[in-house]
Amino acid sequence: MTYVVESASLTKRYGKVLAVDDLTFNIEAGTITGFLGPNGAGKSTTLRMLLGLAKPTRGHAAIFGTPYGELATPALRVGAVLEATDFHPGRSGRDHLRMLSRAVGLPDARVDDVLSLVELQGAAKRRVNGYSLGMRQRLGLAAALLGDPDLLVLDEPANGLDPEGVRWLRD
Repeated sequence: MTYVVESASLTKRYGKVLAVDDLTFNIEAGTITGFLGPNGAGKSTTLRMLLGLAKPTRGHAAIFGTPYGELATPALRVGAVLEATDFHPGRSGRDHLRMLSRAVGLPDARVDDVLSLVELQGAAKRRVNGYSLGMRQRLGLAAALLGDPDLLVLDEPANGLDPEGVRWLRD
């Protein structure tokens, strides 16, 4: 069986600190999977290793049977939100998404589609430094959805969202 996400003996050490210890799991297509655990348990580190942002000390991870960095069009296959703070503060939400969409060859119309989807069209022209945490989270989700990916990888996706935003995310 081919899995959407595979992890085998995934281990990560930062010096003497063992962040992830021999983690093996598989995720089937069409499922929603979550990591639960206290702060510092290695959840975010695991996601970073899946996305090729942190190199495992041991083991390997694959998305659609391939390490993330070797996917032919990773931005179109996988959408990710790890932290909703990595935005240029002087850019508007729309400009941030346009920059990303152009980098992967998507039409500008897709930007308006995802802004509408995450209900940020009314704030699209505002600079990101004026966005609340929840608005930044929605912008991160819009960025993750730009390429209409087959897989979404979300780290604490409800962080900063108001109750209405949490309901929207669940739906």
